[in-house]
Amino acid sequence: MKIAFIYIAEPYQCYHTASVASALAAIPGHDVVEYYSFPETVEHLSRIRQALDVPAPPLKAFPKSLKARLLKRARRLDQERLVVLRENIAELNQYDAVVATEYTGGVLKEMGLAGPKLILLMHGAGDRYVNDEHLVREFDLTLVPGPKVESYFQDRGLLRPETTRVVGYPKFDVFEAVQRENTVSFANGRPFALYNPHYQRKLTSASGWMMPLIRGFKAQSDYNLVVAPHIKTFHRGFGIRERQLKRQRSPEVLVDTGSSAMLDMTYTSQAALYIGDVSSQVYEFLAIPRPCVFLNPRKLPWQDDPYFLHWTLGEVVEDLDDLMPAIARAQERHAFYRPAQEKLFRETFGEPLLGASQRAADAIAQFMIAA
Repeated sequence: MKIAFIYIAEPYQCYHTASVASALAAIPGHDVVEYYSFPETVEHLSRIRQALDVPAPPLKAFPKSLKARLLKRARRLDQERLVVLRENIAELNQYDAVVATEYTGGVLKEMGLAGPKLILLMHGAGDRYVNDEHLVREFDLTLVPGPKVESYFQDRGLLRPETTRVVGYPKFDVFEAVQRENTVSFANGRPFALYNPHYQRKLTSASGWMMPLIRGFKAQSDYNLVVAPHIKTFHRGFGIRERQLKRQRSPEVLVDTGSSAMLDMTYTSQAALYIGDVSSQVYEFLAIPRPCVFLNPRKLPWQDDPYFLHWTLGEVVEDLDDLMPAIARAQERHAFYRPAQEKLFRETFGEPLLGASQRAADAIAQFMIAA
């Protein structure tokens, strides 16, 4: 069997998929080749294989036309992704299966992918509605992290039981291997809070609340602060946002706009407090139940909305004046939220927590034999 794994976005995809590609390549009769679009992906894949102590499958860069390169230079990355996929259909049609880790891969059949089975290794495990999630129905096999996500997509008629497998969250396997590399420490010795805003304009808390939050942390003495927005926050603007944000660095404020620590659970595993809005990284943080504070500057009507289920796991702040007081009382109120955190974490990722990479590889191998 010839299997192509495709990385068509930023290197965060590596931490969800690389361990599965390695596990599948170790099963006799499966030849795995990886394709990447972002040059930085190579370094991250190498780091993961080194940590896992496994050989790397063959790796190829997606060839790109002048149009694709211009879109990349203009930072129109979503458009570039579609152009790159369309230009490489003939290359991918040589395989028995193509494995992607985002819904966008569902357009491949419409673009002309005819021979290979299309497999989705779903990344992220949050509650947020994603506008291209309807593409899930285009995949021949979908691997999901846990029963929560499985039920969500089956209830909406996007997945059928016979084409769905619950395998867990391979990123935890990668974290288990790389966690010894990075320790976050501040000279003052205080614990740190992680601020992890999403990039989507209609939902992010960053636009109006990030700077007041940073100022608030500089004025208190309980926590340090790590500011690590979703990597796609910096898609546009030609680096202006990064430069503006980096000016906020201080001895008690660490700003990260693109390091591996943003991607590999370094911050989510070590933070004492999570502050965010709709990023699915909150579920990675809850591998160890800890206090959460969620920011709702637009006063969205979130109660009883399944897309904001994680907002039941900590206090939701809607007024800027209440931001720092909520952070100050988060530890005291954590006991109230902890049972719900533990329950929802199990529903999100299933059990056991480790071993998802091998379970996903076995599911792909079994599916291909039966196909």
